[in-house]
Order: sequence, then structure tokens, then C-alpha cells
Amino acid sequence: MKLPASLTATLLLATTLGAGLSGAAQAGLYKWTDEQGNVHYGDRIPPQYAEKEQRRLNEQGITVEVKERAKTPEELAEEQRLAKIEAEQAELRRQQRERDRILLDTFSNEDEIIMTRDGKVSAIDAIIRVTQGRIENLRGRLAELTTRAANLERSGKAVPANLHEDIRSARQQITNNESYIIQKEQEQQDTRAKYEADIQRFRELMRLREEERQKAEAR
Repeated sequence: MKLPASLTATLLLATTLGAGLSGAAQAGLYKWTDEQGNVHYGDRIPPQYAEKEQRRLNEQGITVEVKERAKTPEELAEEQRLAKIEAEQAELRRQQRERDRILLDTFSNEDEIIMTRDGKVSAIDAIIRVTQGRIENLRGRLAELTTRAANLERSGKAVPANLHEDIRSARQQITNNESYIIQKEQEQQDTRAKYEADIQRFRELMRLREEERQKAEAR
């Protein structure tokens, strides 16, 4: 049976293309896409497409290897940024696990945490009271020194340099001790906040532990 001329031409073209594809695949066929989105095949990648995505095909035209395109500087920077965030989050999780372990190893119940907190707050209170007493003594000494200096000035006598230095030193000591009290009061607030957070976390850990126990019993 004689085939129509158009069909014969089509079959010949398909056979020729298939044979070419098979031969190239045996030599090592690569597939890539140009800037316009056109797909190309060849036994080697043109240099200008070496950094783009490319695929190696076997004799059946099946992809056996994929080489991803080179990432842009922006993509690499974003990967580094995300990796840094993930590393920081992993470190925070590790630190939280360590704090949880210490909390559970240190205290067996909530009352122990409260007692420890109150003890530290009371110790700071004692330090503040001692410092306040020291300030009162310094103020008394300062009043005495300034009165002495005023009496000398009223009598027309010069105030000795060492008296000026004693007055300056007393004022400086008062300022230093007042700053120390402010520091200790902040330490008290920080201590209360820390132990309040510990109490809340301890409750949460106890709740999670109880849930795990109940799940284990239900199995």
C-alpha cells in the first residue's frame, strides 16, 4: 500500500529526529533552557549556560542527573540569613532545655522556689539598710565639716585645703552610696522577676510532666 506523500515525509522526519536523539544520548545528552525559555539538547553545555540548570539524559531520554543553576548573590545572602536565624533559634532552645533541667534539679516544689526568692530579697534588704545607715553617718559628718568651714569664713579665716577635701570626699561618698542603693533596689526587682518567671515555668513543666504520665498510663 502506497502512503500519501505528506505522511511519508512526516514519518521520515520523526525517524531522523529520533535517531539523532538516540545517538546523542549514547554520547552523553544534556538538556538546558536558554533565556527565551527554549529547550536545547546537545552532547555538551555551551559555556554561557554552564551556570544555569542542566539535565543529563540516558539513552531512553530519561533524566539521570540534574545540576541546579548557580544561585544569585541575593539568594546566597538570604540562605545565610535564614541559616543564622535557625542557628540562633536552636541555641535558644538548647539554653531553655538547660535552664529547665537546672530548675527541676534544684527545686522539687513551688514553695522551695518562693522560699529561695524571699531569702535573696531579704538579704538585699539588709544590705540596703546598712547602706542607708552609712549615708546617715556621712551626712552628719558632712554637716559638721560644712559648719566648721562656715565658722572659719565668718571669722575671716581661710578654710584649710584638707577641710575642703574632707567636704568633697563626704559628698562623693554619699553620692556613691545612694547609687549603690539604687543598684541594689534594681537587683531586688530583677530577683523578683526572675523567680516569678521560674515559678511560672516550673508550673508549666509540672503540667507537661503530668500530661506525659497520663498518656503513658493510657497506653
